[in-house]
Amino acid sequence: MSFNLYLVRHGQTYLNKYGRMQGWSDAPLTESGITDADAAGKRLANVDFAGAYSSDLSRARITAEHILAQNDQSGDLTAPVELPGFREVFFGVYEGLRGDEIAGEIAAEKQLADADKITSYGDLTKHLTMDGTMDTFHEVDPYHDAESAEMFWKRFDVALDTVRQNHNDGDNVLVVAHGTVVRNVAGRFDSEKTTHIAPQNGMVSVWEVTDDDLKMKAYNDTTTIW
Repeated sequence: MSFNLYLVRHGQTYLNKYGRMQGWSDAPLTESGITDADAAGKRLANVDFAGAYSSDLSRARITAEHILAQNDQSGDLTAPVELPGFREVFFGVYEGLRGDEIAGEIAAEKQLADADKITSYGDLTKHLTMDGTMDTFHEVDPYHDAESAEMFWKRFDVALDTVRQNHNDGDNVLVVAHGTVVRNVAGRFDSEKTTHIAPQNGMVSVWEVTDDDLKMKAYNDTTTIW
């Protein structure tokens, strides 16, 4: 069994705009975020989707709705199925704080090389990998509420298996999720080489999903049209 999964990052939110770690916090889309969603919809307008899914956070659901509203190929498919497993990574006590400040604090606490130059989540992943960064957030969170890699992948795999069970060979499937989710997928199923670069809001990556794997077909910026 093999089908195509179009994995999209949601449009810009206010916390994205302000450089805050968003996680499970559910900030609304900005006007630019709506534009991001509509732009993704235009690029995917000619894809015949057999199904659509999103995180259960509103920024992903609304982005998916905007994408589907511009799609004339998918019949009466107008809203995604919301799956909590596609929700963004939970950052625990660091939710809502400035990402550049938190990255520097964690780098200093872990005594990483060139800690004074680490100013983003992506900088951390260069030293720790995607899974290692999640594990570190879980470790240094005084409440240990931030998700570890094991916690994240457990729920993500449930959501992905749900999608697998619902689709057949050759289907095209839309999934709207989040920036760190996209980077985690890239790190696990393809390569860590580019995971330090945050995907742009509205970015589309395309994956071939089989019974037990994902293979990248395209991972590009928001200017690419499929």
